[in-house]
Amino acid sequence: MILFPILYLAAFFYGLVLLYKKDIRGFPIFVIGGLPIYIHALSVTHLYGMASIIPAMQACKEIMVFASFVMVLFTLQEKPTWHSIDKWMLVFLGASIVYLLLPIGPYPFVSRLLAFKALSVFPLIYFTGRFCKASDINLNYLFSYICMVSIVAAVVLFFFEFIPYEHLHTKTGFLDFHIQFFNAEESGNYGLFWTFETETGLKRFGSIFSSPLELAASTVLTLSVLLSLAGDRWMRFRFSKFYTASLLATLFCIIMAISRASLINYFLLFYCFAHITNQRKWVQYFHLAFVCVVLLLVFVVQGDLLQFTIDTLRFQNASSIGHLLEWVNGLQAMAAHPLGMGLGSSGRVAMETNDHVGGENQLIIIGVQVGIPVLLVYIIIYGATIRTALQMIRYSKGKQKRLAMAVVLLKIGILIPLLTSYVDSFNYITYTTYFLSGLCINMLMNGKQTPKLIGTQD
Repeated sequence: MILFPILYLAAFFYGLVLLYKKDIRGFPIFVIGGLPIYIHALSVTHLYGMASIIPAMQACKEIMVFASFVMVLFTLQEKPTWHSIDKWMLVFLGASIVYLLLPIGPYPFVSRLLAFKALSVFPLIYFTGRFCKASDINLNYLFSYICMVSIVAAVVLFFFEFIPYEHLHTKTGFLDFHIQFFNAEESGNYGLFWTFETETGLKRFGSIFSSPLELAASTVLTLSVLLSLAGDRWMRFRFSKFYTASLLATLFCIIMAISRASLINYFLLFYCFAHITNQRKWVQYFHLAFVCVVLLLVFVVQGDLLQFTIDTLRFQNASSIGHLLEWVNGLQAMAAHPLGMGLGSSGRVAMETNDHVGGENQLIIIGVQVGIPVLLVYIIIYGATIRTALQMIRYSKGKQKRLAMAVVLLKIGILIPLLTSYVDSFNYITYTTYFLSGLCINMLMNGKQTPKLIGTQD
C-alpha cells in the first residue's frame, strides 16, 4: 500500500524537475502518473499516521498547475494569436475571480478560495496546453501512457478486487480519510459509501481511482485516445496487441464499475467515431446491436438486471430519483438566484458542511455558484471546443487530426457523466481533458491552417 504515496510524490517531484529544465512533459507525467492514484495516496498516508503532511500532498496538484503555467508563460517566444475559445476562457476565469473577491454568499474567503480552486483551475490547465511548445509533446507516447493507465487499473481490479471480491478502498484507509478531512459518514453495506454498490447489493469497484464513477470516466478517456491512436490517416482501425489489451482493459473496468452514464457513453463513442469517419457499416452494426440488446433485456434477461434497467429509464430507483431531486433543487436555486449564490454554495465545499444546493450535475453546480451568465460561458467553451476540433478533423491530418479526434470523442464521452456527477472533481479526467483541449487549439493556431480553420480564430 505504501507504493501509492511513493509513486504519487515521485511523479510530482520528477515533474517539477522537468519543469525546472523548461520541459513541459513534466506536467502530463504528473497527471498520468500521479492523479489516477491521488486518493489512494492520501488515504494510505493517513492510514500510516502521517495525516499532517496530507494538506501538502493535496496542494501538489495546484503547485504543478501553477508551476507549469508560469513556465509556459516565461518560455513564450512570441506574442500568441488569440482564438475565440481563449477569450471565453479568460471571461470564465475573470468572472470566477470576481466571485472569489466579493463577499457573495454565506461562506468566508477561505471556503470561497477552496471552491474557486475546484471550479476554476481548468482555464490554467487549458492555457498550459495552449501556450506550451507543442513540438515537445510526443502525442503517440502521451496517448500510449493513458492507455497504460487503464491496463494497470484492470490488472489491479482483477487481482485485488474481482478475484477476492472485496474493495481495494477498504484496505487503504479510504473511509477514515474521508471522515477526517471531508466530514463524510459511512453508508452502504461494505464499509464505504453507497456509490460502491448497486441497489441490489452488487459491488462496484474503483481500482486505483477514487471511486467507481472515476474509474468508469477514465475508461471513456482511454477509449477516446485509443480510437484516435489506432486509426490510420483515413481513421480506420489498425489494432496492435497493445491497443487490443488496452481496449479489453477498458471494457473490463467499465463493466466492473457499473456506471450507467459512462457505460452508455462508452458505446456511444464507437457510434460517434463511425459517424465522424463515415464508417457506414459500423453505424449499421451499432443499430443492429442496439436492437439485440433491447430484445435480450425484454425477452431473455430476468431478475435484478432487467428491473434495474427499467427503473433507471423510468426514474424509479433510488439513484435516479436522487439525481432528479438534486437537479430540481439546483434549478430552483438558479431560478431564484440567476446571478449565483456564491462560491461554495454547491459542490464539495457545501457537501462538507451538509448545506449544499443542487449537485450531481456539473452544469447545475456551476450555475448555482456563479450564476446563469457564467454557466452559459462554460457551455459556449464546451460547444466551441467540439466544433473547432471537428473542423480540424476534416481539414487537418497526422498529429493534428489524431489529437482533434481524441478531444471530440472525449468531450462527447463525458457529456452524460457531466449531467449526473461533478466531473471536474475527477482530477485525472479534468486535467487531461483541458490540457489536450489547449494543446489542440495550440496546434491549430501554430500549424499550417487552411482557410476554413483560419476563419475560426478571433
